[in-house]
Amino acid sequence: MNPSRRLVCALAVVMVASSACDSGVTVGPKLAKDQVLRVMLEDQPASLDPGQTQYTYETAVLRVVSEPLMRPSPDLSGVVPAAAQSYEVNSAGTAYVFHLRPTAKYWDGTPVKAQDFVYAWQRLIDPRLAAPNETLFADAVVNGERVSLMDPQRDKATIDAALAMLGLKAIDDLTFRVQLARPDPAFLWLAAMPAAAPIREDVVTQNGDRWASSPTTFLTNGPFKVTEMTKNDHIRVERNPFYWGGKASLARIDFPIVNDGAAALDKYRHGDLDVMTVQPAQAASVAADKTLGHQLVKTPNLTVFWIVFRVNSPPLDNVRLRQALTQAIDRNAFVQQVFQGEGTPATTFIPKGMHGHSPNLTTQKFDVAQARASLAVSGLSGKQLSLTYSYDQTSDFAKATAKFVHDQLKTNLGLELNLQALDANTLASRIDSGQFQITGPRGWTADYPDPADWYDIFLTTSSNDIPFWQSQQYDNFVRVARTDVQPARRDQEYLQAQSMLVSEAPVAFLAQTVSWYLVQPYVRGLVTSPLDEWPGAIEPSRLSIAPH
Repeated sequence: MNPSRRLVCALAVVMVASSACDSGVTVGPKLAKDQVLRVMLEDQPASLDPGQTQYTYETAVLRVVSEPLMRPSPDLSGVVPAAAQSYEVNSAGTAYVFHLRPTAKYWDGTPVKAQDFVYAWQRLIDPRLAAPNETLFADAVVNGERVSLMDPQRDKATIDAALAMLGLKAIDDLTFRVQLARPDPAFLWLAAMPAAAPIREDVVTQNGDRWASSPTTFLTNGPFKVTEMTKNDHIRVERNPFYWGGKASLARIDFPIVNDGAAALDKYRHGDLDVMTVQPAQAASVAADKTLGHQLVKTPNLTVFWIVFRVNSPPLDNVRLRQALTQAIDRNAFVQQVFQGEGTPATTFIPKGMHGHSPNLTTQKFDVAQARASLAVSGLSGKQLSLTYSYDQTSDFAKATAKFVHDQLKTNLGLELNLQALDANTLASRIDSGQFQITGPRGWTADYPDPADWYDIFLTTSSNDIPFWQSQQYDNFVRVARTDVQPARRDQEYLQAQSMLVSEAPVAFLAQTVSWYLVQPYVRGLVTSPLDEWPGAIEPSRLSIAPH
């Protein structure tokens, strides 16, 4: 995935609506006659092609119509069979064999075959497609990295032959084998990504790049199928009559495209939307509303923000100074003032709700007395220091973050932070060349919920290592953990790496985002997850509408 897109501008929760039991089985009133759910999309999807989707308002639809080999458990404890009914992995962790469901079919009744996965995954790695998730799959599969680096023009004549040499093979119609470039304990999370869904080569060959832009040619294998696509208005999906998992309670899901928060709230109040995203500007009024406040569903996201210190130049090469700065920032106040409550404080790297979250690492915990003590130990004082915080003047989020950090450091450490407002291009250029002292906010959103998707950011060799922090010990822990197939040992290796990152403080962690949704009380069977694009997206077949 393109890192610039992921550098984004809870608890392991499974939130169950009061009308559903813990298993997610619908209880209570009979079903409404009209089993239609209306879910807000914040923008018009540019594509629903699994090889091209990259934004939440695209995967929000893709996840309910296309089914990959595996599916995440809502609590992110692991993955469960989806299009594959079982799998085996060799003892070295370098080869996976997936056995497809014999009854799995696309919505036109055509059986799902192993060759459809071979083709779909080849497309993800094919440099001519430039898939957003290309790097993730190319790095995992045998020969993937070499193929992804081929030039679409210079190597045009040999790309197809190279794709055939990838570690992807249909042993027979129901058996798909993947050979990995190296042991990869996180691989099953890739197999559960919406991007990893099967694609029929005959459909793409007949319809070209626009195969996914029309309901008549967008052949998918999930519990629902797209039946209407009206640009900038709505997308409609209906039950896939051939889905192996049986008939969903919902007959239809409508996705109205509403890119104005106030307009969406008005539609929700009038019963024209059943599920909507609450924008930060609306958060306070919605939470205070006696009716809407009880219909709020809050879902932690696997997104963490931080500010960056350039650590290879005085005075920020002083680790005690960096620790003092991290300890002087009140994250609770940051969440309330900048996120309007739609977040939770973060003082560690891995977010709540994801395996590897380590709340016991407390070096960066807000503590004014400790911050002042750390500053004293650094040998510096607030009056001596002259630090500059550079930020993107075109971003309201960046502007608010810069002001907040300025005020916190002045109040708690007596430090006057110079704020430098720059246009986005100038800021990017200075960050690339290291011509800054402090900048932010920066951050990361998980592609999949495993530490392997996170720790590479701060490797010495990473282009995302903006602080210029170099730790050979950190690098070693991360590289060993990346391929360690012993879970307990791998956890310890990542914990050691995270402990170093938090204590040496090349960045000051700030907050994890939390999505706020309004869900009508007649929506039943709701089970949410940090991976949801909307509440219930991972398991839409559980949802139903009660009489209202």
